Amino acid sequence: MISVCIPIYNYYAYPLVRRLVTQRDNLKNPGEVEIVCIDDHSSGYYLSQNNGIVDMAKYLRLGENVGRARIRNLFLKHTQGDWLLFLNDDAQVPDNFLHKYLRQTNGKADVIVGGMCLDKGSDDADHRLRFLAGAPVEGLTAAQRDADPYRHFLAGNFMIRRNVMETVRFDARYDKYGSDGDYFAYQLSNRKVSILHIDNEVTSAYVETNAECLHKSVEAVEELIKVYDDMWEDQRFCRTIPLLNRYARVRRMHLQGIVYWFFKMFRSPMESHFVTGRGISMKQFKFYKLGVFIEKRHYSTKK
Repeated sequence: MISVCIPIYNYYAYPLVRRLVTQRDNLKNPGEVEIVCIDDHSSGYYLSQNNGIVDMAKYLRLGENVGRARIRNLFLKHTQGDWLLFLNDDAQVPDNFLHKYLRQTNGKADVIVGGMCLDKGSDDADHRLRFLAGAPVEGLTAAQRDADPYRHFLAGNFMIRRNVMETVRFDARYDKYGSDGDYFAYQLSNRKVSILHIDNEVTSAYVETNAECLHKSVEAVEELIKVYDDMWEDQRFCRTIPLLNRYARVRRMHLQGIVYWFFKMFRSPMESHFVTGRGISMKQFKFYKLGVFIEKRHYSTKK
């Protein structure tokens, strides 16, 4: 059995659950799939909006917010399946989504990653930064992702054997956007857990504006600093994170001060370009995140 696990926080997840229920009911054996939703203490508005879920699936509401990592781990307690299929609450699933995952349950891999793709219909000036930021990891084919399976792991659409999830949990120390999946994938790599990437991509129903994406990106850098402070001696981990690779090169050449000077000089115009969606490039965005990283920790680091 597959247990579809949907953590919900301040999002209207009813359409996703309804589509999954329709797909499940059309399976030859609907009993092969259960759908479990856990709400991470959303506001009253979203609780009301998602009220109908209780008629379609198992639906739990937490009395306090526990965060991205703890809520994923909680599904072990509230599911029955031998496989756990994790989805973001804003996922838009394709036809035959459940069927494609069910076909993999008899295979040898312990983790199956369906992938994510960019909704090119939303690629306009107001959302361009989101597409720029997502391009290196979203929209890749299964073959491209499988060439470096741990690096291309995405926590928003993957299936894992229960017995593996019981030993490799999401770490609550790294609970914010950006680092939770990276560290989880690193633990899978350390334990040599086999990963298979398949073409079963979902899209995000909600696409952040440029300003929202910029804010989330800064938060992700701040979270990465927390991980780095714990893991800086583990060079194998650091090499798996592109931003940490760039930081290591700059640090080896003692260029932190120069990079930071240029960052301070050009920060305001870069942020203006990012928010308006005009004249931005991936190289510029990488430099910006490196500058934020150095700003947050350069002068305090003694390592």
